[in-house]
Amino acid sequence: MEGMVRRDFLERAATIGLGGMVLAALPVAERMIRADPAIAAVRPDDATLQAFADTIIPGRKATRTDLGDEIDPLAIAGVDDSPGAVEADSLRLYHDPLTGFDALAPAFLADLNGRALEQGGPFLTLSHEQRVTVVMGGLSFDNPDRTLWEAAAAVPFTAFCAAAEHETGTSRNASGYRVMGYPGAAPNGYRGASYRRKLSSERTRNGSLP
Repeated sequence: MEGMVRRDFLERAATIGLGGMVLAALPVAERMIRADPAIAAVRPDDATLQAFADTIIPGRKATRTDLGDEIDPLAIAGVDDSPGAVEADSLRLYHDPLTGFDALAPAFLADLNGRALEQGGPFLTLSHEQRVTVVMGGLSFDNPDRTLWEAAAAVPFTAFCAAAEHETGTSRNASGYRVMGYPGAAPNGYRGASYRRKLSSERTRNGSLP
């Protein structure tokens, strides 16, 4: 089940992108706030958002992100030896105006912590295994608010895999690229990575490959 949920989410994220997922989740967040107006007063909890990002793409314990932002000491469970989504500046992307996730944050955090209480406490205080249980429930196909959770999960996915908060992401400044073994942008190309042959200038008769 976990593999199916993750695979389906990755396919959707790749297809419609982070912005599309946030827009798709807005009606869900608005419906939740109308049902419980108190949700609108929920303040964004940066530590909890970091903990959620660490559950999506776990990483090593760290105190600062790639861009130097502070990491809450409780956020990263530390179940992996490599940098994860928190270190890749997921929190910055959550609050980036171009992302628009701040409009979803109150409804998402209310649902996240509500489900976390069933595991024993606020999400930030749970073990990694308990956090995974909460997240799997939120991303389950039988959750009517699943779109909201997909949008929340797309943020760390994008921060880590696309170095979204870096103007020019490279393996030197973006830990996600470094972990994946992807060198990142190269305005002047990569030495030693070329066949040293000119690209073909010929055209086929009808413009298609043979």
